[in-house]
Amino acid sequence: MKKKIFLISYISLSLASACATKTLTLVSNEKANVSLVDYDDQAGEGDLVGETPVAIEIDKLKKQYIRVWGEDVHPQFWVVKPLEDAKTEITLRLERKDDSAENDAASRIQDLNRSFRMLMRAYKALTARDLDTSREISKQINQLQPDIAAPHIITGLSFLAEGNKPKARAAFLKAKNLDPEDRDIEELLRLSQP
Repeated sequence: MKKKIFLISYISLSLASACATKTLTLVSNEKANVSLVDYDDQAGEGDLVGETPVAIEIDKLKKQYIRVWGEDVHPQFWVVKPLEDAKTEITLRLERKDDSAENDAASRIQDLNRSFRMLMRAYKALTARDLDTSREISKQINQLQPDIAAPHIITGLSFLAEGNKPKARAAFLKAKNLDPEDRDIEELLRLSQP
């Protein structure tokens, strides 16, 4: 079974006056913590509401998503949006963490795919000459995947496009140290000589 890191589900919830209660109760098949996280704080852990089963005031769900997490369960992220049926309780099906090699491999592949998507955005910003954005995305990739050369190459190309050969060369040297077999980096080092 593949490990799901993030599950975004839309929960139907009525805010109509027909609903007598102003809370949404979350229950789950496994014990888990529940936090509310602001939409603007994508990397945040949010404010702890409690452990399942837990009731959340509907008013607190505006501009926030629900983070369900625990030591033994895969984290999930839920976005609540108002629809027409009047649910007041949601049952969450949580998956227990499994330390098997298969799940580790799936997790690594997920992390690589995330990094490659970010790498494509960095390259797109570079080709659009949005050099600061390309460097910022490359920095984020480097934090996720410190052993790959590509973010350093994009950073070097962005500095080279600005005419800053010393910074470009420093970035290309980092890339060369990570991937000594890449012959294209040799050409970039030559182009970045002062």
